[in-house]
Order: sequence, then structure tokens, then C-alpha cells
Amino acid sequence: MIHVNAVTSGAGTVEYLTQDNYYTSDQALDSSEWLGKGAAALGLSGSVDKDMFAAVIEGKLPDGSEIQGKDGVRRFGDELHFSVSKSVSLLALVGGDKRLIEAFTESAKVALKWAEKNVVEARVWDKELGTAVPERTGNLLVASFLHDVNRNLEPHLHIHAVGINATQTADGKWRAVHNPEFYRAQHAMSAVHNSEMRARVEALGYETVPAREAVDGAFEIRGVSREVIEAFSTRRAEVVAEAAKDGRSSARELELAALATRKGKEMDPDIAGQKERWQETAKRVGFDHKPLIDKALARSSAEQTVWTRLVAGIRGIGAKGMAIASAIGLTPKDKDPLVPERLGRLEPKAFAAAQAVASAARELGEREAAFSRNDLIRHSLERQGPFTVEAIEARIEQLQQRGLLIGSGPADRDRMLTTQQAVAMENKVVALALAGKDSVEPIAERDGVVARLQEQARAIGLRRLNQGQEKAGADILTSRDRIHLVQGGAGVGKSAALAPVAAIAREEGRNVVALSHVGRIAREFGEKTAAPASTVDGFLARYARVLGGSASAERVAEAREELSGALVMVDEASQIGTDRLARLIDLANQMHVGRLVLAGDIKQLPAIEAGKPFAQLQGQDLGRSDIAENLRAQTPQMQALNRALGDGDIDQAFKELKAATTEVAPGEIPKTAANIWVDLPKDQRDSTVLLAAGRAMRSAGNAEAQKALAARGELGANSIRLDVLDRVTITREGARQLKGYHEGRVVAFQTNLPSQKFQRGERGEVVDVSDGKVELHMGDGELRTLDPSRLPANLKHDAVTIFERKSIGLHEQDRIRWTAKDGERGLLNGDIAHVERIDGGKVTIKAGDGKLHELPQGDSMLERLDLAYAINVHVAQGMTAKDGIIMMSERERALNSTASFLVAVTRIAEHATLVTDNPDRVQRQVETRTGEKTSAMDVSQAKTKSPDHYPGFKEDLQKLSDKLGPEYAMAVLQNRERDITLEKPASRSGISRSQDELARDRERDLERARDLERGR
Repeated sequence: MIHVNAVTSGAGTVEYLTQDNYYTSDQALDSSEWLGKGAAALGLSGSVDKDMFAAVIEGKLPDGSEIQGKDGVRRFGDELHFSVSKSVSLLALVGGDKRLIEAFTESAKVALKWAEKNVVEARVWDKELGTAVPERTGNLLVASFLHDVNRNLEPHLHIHAVGINATQTADGKWRAVHNPEFYRAQHAMSAVHNSEMRARVEALGYETVPAREAVDGAFEIRGVSREVIEAFSTRRAEVVAEAAKDGRSSARELELAALATRKGKEMDPDIAGQKERWQETAKRVGFDHKPLIDKALARSSAEQTVWTRLVAGIRGIGAKGMAIASAIGLTPKDKDPLVPERLGRLEPKAFAAAQAVASAARELGEREAAFSRNDLIRHSLERQGPFTVEAIEARIEQLQQRGLLIGSGPADRDRMLTTQQAVAMENKVVALALAGKDSVEPIAERDGVVARLQEQARAIGLRRLNQGQEKAGADILTSRDRIHLVQGGAGVGKSAALAPVAAIAREEGRNVVALSHVGRIAREFGEKTAAPASTVDGFLARYARVLGGSASAERVAEAREELSGALVMVDEASQIGTDRLARLIDLANQMHVGRLVLAGDIKQLPAIEAGKPFAQLQGQDLGRSDIAENLRAQTPQMQALNRALGDGDIDQAFKELKAATTEVAPGEIPKTAANIWVDLPKDQRDSTVLLAAGRAMRSAGNAEAQKALAARGELGANSIRLDVLDRVTITREGARQLKGYHEGRVVAFQTNLPSQKFQRGERGEVVDVSDGKVELHMGDGELRTLDPSRLPANLKHDAVTIFERKSIGLHEQDRIRWTAKDGERGLLNGDIAHVERIDGGKVTIKAGDGKLHELPQGDSMLERLDLAYAINVHVAQGMTAKDGIIMMSERERALNSTASFLVAVTRIAEHATLVTDNPDRVQRQVETRTGEKTSAMDVSQAKTKSPDHYPGFKEDLQKLSDKLGPEYAMAVLQNRERDITLEKPASRSGISRSQDELARDRERDLERARDLERGR
């Protein structure tokens, strides 16, 4: 595992890392080393000299060069903290197998060399653009220190690799490192290190298994039990417990918890006594390391590994490759477009690498049509086969040369990749849409259509349609094209504009259908338009056989009667991915639908699945209507916020929010927001929504709101404790790996698996994960084994759904939402309801329509609900609230995007409040990450262009530069879609930030992690 952190104190880091190194040797400097091509260029090698380390970390290099800071402030560098699994540390330090220490140090060097080639950059002046741009330099200056215990003096091999803030550019000059790439590539570097380390451990004769949390390919050595690992992991338990106090669990949050709970360093440790205590602990938990080490030594002497033993006795290259693929949980598919070679053409290990890349591309491709080269490398290595990064990169390059993977630039600098199939699917959507040009009759004549629209609006009880709504309605009714797009921001009244259109279509004898991506929005859309409603998935399922060509002639005739000439309207169309929209348009063409209206907003949250087809179709020769006038914003504050967001001016939006922003300490956001909400008068509270970007903040907000209401006596006396199911987000390809199956999770089967003896509707709880298999405790008490690698790979739906159990207390009067649907009772996923009564194990729920539903103990819907005082922005898209309290934390940087912020703000009609732990940093995160998707065609069309010189790049740069300053503007354009936070942004006025501002930011960080200034 690798964590990257900024070095915040040069002197403190020097003192900390050059002190005694506990047990590995008498002095830390004996376990230190200069690494990197940058060090070689400066003549630095061997052990790290303390004085030289102190000089270079201050930017003073041996050749006389000096790295200057900006505005009197300079970065010292970035620390790459390498660590190994606990089982490796135990066998090396308790068991005494020193070979593992060498394997660790050598694998770290490989990872650093990979970073040199693929990550490290400096900024050099570009005369054409008039600003500095990144240059890949290929050299690092690293001071590396090996340590071997944690703060609790437990075995813990780790390396502090301090990347000095200096790299040599092509012109021979030494410049500061442009470090955002380090943070973006952190997981890829970690996967490179883990795969290299695992290969070396296996070469030493050990067998490995995926770690309990197999992030980035983390592994353990087989034979070291979980009980043993936990006995030597009290430090880990302390960190997790500290983080859990605030409901934190991300890697960054665990880092901060580690810093907050860190003990002072023992300056004169009792080495002999500590080693005796390790042996006592090993004896207590039954850890006998000698047989494991002896077996490993014997295997390595015979040059045996787990992989050579696996294929021993198997004849044929193809059969050996299949055996290895099966062992790492991969099921090769016939005619896999990313593995076109005939079985037996690739050597077994090369075959396994090819299958790993294909599997990783499928997994990434379910969510994004285009993905980064580093993400593909990381996910491929997570398959944990007999390959390292060298084999994976060779395979990626081979697929690019064949045109099966398409990149946005030269192979060694690709930022984005896509597949031939993704490009073909996006082209298919466009072709299907264009096939409907001039192919249908108008629904109504143009003469008098505007008057009819306004008349119908009055009849329905709507306000007079504005110019944009009026034009959109007329365009839809009079067009001869099958596909019509309606683009409009949040709150402009798109669905209201479609209501009179639907009424006129019915007058003209047309069937009308209302669709959306989720049931709640579809139902509300249907109510507004007085049309039968369905989700897009439900609609496609109804006509699946017709679309697939397997329906009977009678069923096809019935479908054509229902759909021919019909008006089919889709709300929130931006949230529909490429595959689903392709099928919807294909069905519309086949069944001669009279009009397919796609209404949405390209600035709001896109589809969860791959693609952004609604945005792509807006660039084609298709009918499109724009509705611009905001009808939702009712106050000067909200009108100003909507104007700023409409102009893409995030800076101005945060200025408008400043007076309504409450800044709190880390971890206090949910409690503060809940108290603000509870303090409102009840009628105002009922019309105010608590909004969160992610599920962790949402859950914490719900718990705090419930606690505050209970303290005020506003909840009923009766309560019940429920174990509810919280869905784990995982792709279909990801479900075929082991990483989603943790002990205690629930696996529900969505399809029949006769070969594994599972039926649709069954479910079981995970009790063990080992040897590539998952042991499930089924509802009937039987233990059954699931092989995830054998799950179908070609389904359009999930073969299994994985849930995490979550315990919640439910009180009378609590507000809840459903997390699944019950069609028979009319309960839809996302619907809000209230707890009317709790009587023993029976819960009576009052639904949004006023109906009462009694849910006895054991009712399946008692597992599929959650508190609903706070909701996340994905659920909120499409809804309206009078007032809103937005919860945003700098800790959730991957969730803080322009799109999610826009959706949160634009839900609100009258007053918005922001509660945050760092408004400046949250703003920078929102500015940096747009939340937009990259399409396959974007990558394909950019393959011959520099990613920094796309059409309109200069105009974008100038626009941002006027507001933010050129350096930060360039960084924003180049780092959008990256999970990073830029360290030195411009001030809000466009002038470089002062030393005082930078110092305040640094002080804030130091407060959060008390002794961060001493380094790790």
C-alpha cells in the first residue's frame, strides 16, 4: 500500500526520519538510501547523509541549483509511504525471514521507477499559450528510509520515501515538481508496488491470498490467520475506532485518525524485551512461523511457486492458461473482443495478463465509456495473477497497436483510453437517432399550435407558458423528426412544458407514455402529464422480446399497436447511459413511435452507467429546444445563485452563499446541520431538505437529526431496532471478483444459476471468503458455496446484488424513504413516508399518498427502508424543496464536483444554507472536478491532438485566467475529473494568495492532524 502526503516541515521531517530505527538496525541512516534518476544526476547515492538531506529538502541542490518558492512559500516535497501486509511483517520480523525485507525494498524501488516514467512532472513555459504547462520529466530525487515497527511497537515494515520538490526538465534546469499527478496516480502506484511485492513473495516460496480489504491488490501470506494478524494490529484497531467516532472510513480519514491518535516516539526502546513480547504474543495466539518459512525455503530452493505447481501435469499451453485464469477468478469468454487470440496462442502468464486487462476494461467500462490508462493498470493488477506491471503495460500497448484500445495520445502519455466497442456503441446511438430524421408525421399542425398549448396549460391549471416552454411545445408537436431534445437547467419547468404537449397529443389520438430513470420521478412525471408512467428499465423490459427479435408475431403486433405514432417522453434524460438509450431509440424506430422526447440538463449529474448520450446527441443534426428561464428560484439569493451557476461561475456562487455559510470543525457537519434544521419552526422544517453528496454524510445527518428530534420529545415513545440492507455499489464485472464479498454482507440472487444451484430470489449471508470461493449461510440454514468467477458476464442486469447490513433505530413519527420498490403496494424506491405507529414488531407506515401500510415483523420492506431527514444529491435530482441545508466536507473531495453542487443548490426555491469544514477548499474541489463524463468518441477524436490543445482551449484558458489567474486556470483545465485538490490556488480576486492565507491553510491542516509537521 502507498499513501502520498505533503511534507509540511523540512526540519521536522529530517529529524524524524534520521532518528534511531528501532529494530532493523542501530541507526536509521544505515537503512536509508538515495533513489531516483534525479539523485543519480546529482551524484547522490548510498546512505542518506543527514546534512545533505536537510539541504535538498530546503531546495538547495548539490550542483548549486536552488528551487525557489512562490510568494515566499515553497513546498518541501511529497512523502510516499510504502507499507506491506501484516503477515509479511510478521514472517520477516517475528519469524526472521530477512528475504522478505529485501523483497520489500526492491519492490518499492520498482514502484518508484514506474512513478518516474509515468507520473513525475514539472511546469515549463509555453510561449504559444503564454503560461506554464506540465512536462513529464522522468526523474525523481528521493530519500528513502526503512522502518520496521508502528507507534505501538508492533511489527510493521514500512518505507518513508521522501520525494524532494526538485526534478530536472528537458532543458537541464532543476524545477519544482508539479505534484497533482502523484495524488491522482496514488492507487496505481500502490497496485504496481503490491503486484511486484506479491511476485517476489511468491518467488520466495510463499502462497498469497487477497487481503480482507484487497484495495490496489493488497494481499496476505497464506497460513497467517486473521486472529494472528489482529493480535499484532492493535494500532490499526485504535485508528479505526477513532475514525468511527465521526463515521469516517475513507483512506484519507483513516490517515487523519492515525495522526490524531499517534503516540510519541519511544526514544530508547527496549529492543530485546520487545522481541520477547512478540514471541509471547505469537505463542499466545498459536502462531508457529517455522513450518511456513521452512516450506517456503524448500519451494524456493526447488524454484517452485504456486503457479508452477498449479500447472504441473496440465498439458498444452491453452489448458495451462485457462487454469491460471480460473485460479485468479477469471472466466475467459469466447470471442472476447479484447482477447481475440485463439486459445493456445499466448503463453500461460501472458494469457492471464490478457484476461486481466480485458476483465478490468469491462469493469471500468460499465461506469465510464473512457477511463485512464493508470486506472486500467490498477484494476488489471488487482486481479492478482502471475504478472506485474510490465506485462500489463505490454498488453495495453499491444491492444492499442491493434486498435482494440483507443487512446487520446501517444501510448506512454495516454491520459484516457476507451474500447472499440464503446466507440461503436456511441456511434450506434447517434446513427439510430439520425435514422429518425424526417420519418414521422407532425402530431399537430403549426397553425394555431401556440394558442392550443396555452389553452391546455390553462385547463391543466398551469401558469402561462413562457417563451422557451411555448417554443419547445410547438417544436415537439410540429416536427417531422422522431427524436426531439429538450435542454433546460434545473427549475426551468421542462416537465411542466410537456404537460400541454401530452394533452394535445391525446386529442390527436396518440398514445402517451411518461418515462424516467427512477420510479419516483417517473410517477411524478406521469402525474404532471396525465400519462401512464414507467421507469426506462421497466419499459424496456416490457418490450425486451420484441426488441430482441424473439417475440411472437402476435406480441409484435400488439406492441406496434401500443407504440406506433405514440408520444414517448423521457424526463431526466441526462441520467440514461449509452446502452439503455440505444435500446430505447432502437425500440422507437422499430415500433414507429411518433415522437421520442428526451428532456434533461447536461450540467446536472450524468448517468451512473457508461456514456453521456444526451449530451452527445445535442451536437448532432437533431431537433432541439432550449428552455432557459428559471421558475424555481423565488428569492434574490437563489436567483443570484442560479445565475452564477448558469454562467459556470463557481467563485461567484460561493460568494453568494458566504453569508449563509457555517464553518465548523471536522466531523461536526452532520450535527451542526441537523441542529440548524431542528431549530426551524415545524412547518418550515417540513419544507427544508438536508442534502449530502455521499452516503456517509447522509447517514450521519440522518442519525443526528433523529437524535435532535428525540431530545426535543418530537418523536413517539415507541421504537424498534431494525437491521436494514444498504446496497453496496459494485459493477457486474466487479461482482465476479472477490473484493465485494465481505463477511456479514448479504448476497441476493437476481438470476437463476443452475450450475451453482442458486435460484433467483434466494439470498445468503457471507460467512467466509477463501480460495476464490464465497461461503454463504442461506435462509434455510444451509451452507452453500458461490464461485463469483462463474457469474454470467453477458447479462444486462446484475446477476447478484450485494448488501451491507446497517442497524437503525426507528421511532414513531420518523421520516423514512424506501430503498426498494414493492409494486403490489405501490411503494416506490426513493418515496418518502412516515412511521405512524410501532406496536411490538409491527410497524405502520403512512405513505406519501396518505395510505397506511402495516408491515408485520419479517416483512421484506422493513429491510428496505432508511431514515430520510437527509438525502444525497443523486436521489434529490428532479425534486424541489422550499429551503435546503447543504452539507459538504473537504474530506469528500471525490464527491465534491460542479455537477453535484449544482444539483444540490438548484433543488432549492427560497433559501440555501451551506455547512462545511473548509469553504475555501471545498470551493476549489468543486471548481476542479466538473463531474462530467468523458465519452468514447471524445477520446477517439482526440487521439491525434494534444490533450492541452483541444478546440476552444485558449478561449477557456483566457476566461478562467481573467478570474483565477493563469497558473490556477491551466491547472483546472488539465485536472478536471481528477481526484485531487490543487495546493496553491489563486485568490478569489485572481491575484496570487498571500502568505497569510497560505499559512492559515497550513495551520488548519496542522490542527486536524496534531503532529503532522514531524512527518509520518
